Amino acid sequence: MSEKTKLVVLGAGIGGLSAGYFLTRNGKYEVTILEKSQDIGGVCGSFTHDGFVLDYGAHKLYSVIPGILDEIRGVMDGRLLKVLKKNRIFLRGHLLDYPLKLGNLAKALGLGTFLKLGVGYAVTFVMGLIDRKPAASYEEYILKRFGRGTYELVFEPLADKVWGDPSTLHPDMARTRLPASGGVDVILRLLGIKKESKETSAEYFYYPKKGFGDFPGTLREKIEEKGGKVFTNALPQRVIISDDKIVGIEVLMDGQPSVLSCDYVVSSIPLSALGELVFPGDDKFNSAVQKLEFRNVILVYIFVNRPVILEDQWIFFPEREYIFSRIFEQKQMNPDLGPAERTSICCDFTCTNDSWQWKAGDDEIAAKCVEGLKKSGFVKDSEVSGHLVVRFPNFYPRYDLKYQEKIKEVTLKFRELDNLLLTGRIGMYNYNNADHCFDMGKFITEKITEGKQISNIMEELEQRVANYRIVD
Repeated sequence: MSEKTKLVVLGAGIGGLSAGYFLTRNGKYEVTILEKSQDIGGVCGSFTHDGFVLDYGAHKLYSVIPGILDEIRGVMDGRLLKVLKKNRIFLRGHLLDYPLKLGNLAKALGLGTFLKLGVGYAVTFVMGLIDRKPAASYEEYILKRFGRGTYELVFEPLADKVWGDPSTLHPDMARTRLPASGGVDVILRLLGIKKESKETSAEYFYYPKKGFGDFPGTLREKIEEKGGKVFTNALPQRVIISDDKIVGIEVLMDGQPSVLSCDYVVSSIPLSALGELVFPGDDKFNSAVQKLEFRNVILVYIFVNRPVILEDQWIFFPEREYIFSRIFEQKQMNPDLGPAERTSICCDFTCTNDSWQWKAGDDEIAAKCVEGLKKSGFVKDSEVSGHLVVRFPNFYPRYDLKYQEKIKEVTLKFRELDNLLLTGRIGMYNYNNADHCFDMGKFITEKITEGKQISNIMEELEQRVANYRIVD
């Protein structure tokens, strides 16, 4: 019996675990996954606190990629709930359907504003017939499809809260979040003439009964059942390179040094961390990596003495008067994930390292969230029983206007190594969801097994990833 190909995966988030799952299922690979933290799953994990099972924000299992949702359901056999999706936008004191519809907006905005938006759509429609030039920014992309009125009312403040000034964002940021064939298509859907499809809005989604963290947990189980190894508290120290290939990785496992030999490496860890391992002391490369922009994520869990609060799984808050851009209620996914008479609302938002939010203390941040929840009418002071604040630095890739040139410079450098593959949201600097990371793992396994050159696999994977779309 021939010896299996040795493959080391860096990072045990969904990206790394998905690659490990498909590789071990294939049967030709000896897979070892290294995770520097104590827990697996990253931001897709779950944790327990004060009687609750809590996710790190709102997550769901849904995909329009052919075959991927069926694969996920197969992995999670019997461990998923099918949930009727409901999420809305809170605007001017009203809850509005999402995706937006003009008729839905009318009751909330008043006749004057509604007519102004209608004129904006009409102008957008006419200009779209004349101006065929591609949008140069997120701002232009939205203006060409929705008109200035809706842009200024909803999209500009929400984008600014989540990613920063929309005029400095690449249009890919909008294409990923707002799939549509053009202005006419968007307007028809806003008017309700053209119905939403599974490509633009999920009617149902799937959710692990034990919390979203059961998805990475199940992937780990499947990997280990097939002989793969998943090590936590495993911190890579450096890579050993010979003839443009990584042949070994020095790692501290629970503080003890070890060396793993390998034929291939799949990395889902941050590009900056990978660069420090692969190209230590390369100032030019490190400078290029540092130019890639990210947003930090803050999750504030507010515990409330009430059985349940929302009718929705999550609600978007575009207006700047609210610190959070979205709220999420865990028990709307599965009521069994919290005590019967209490609930938890997760308020999430992003920021930069130099923002007041990132510098502020947990109590100050929580107070701002409670203030917003009271103002919007969801909670009362007397009902709030506590809070918990969790922070993730450098989590959301931010596509600035030059991001394509920046990421190209970085990824071309990594291609100098003949056996290194990148995957995952952070590992590929790509704004995507769990189903996309799962698809990447399947794609990588198929192409390695076919014997394709690593450079060709990465080129094809980058093209595939560029076409991913977020479907809410």
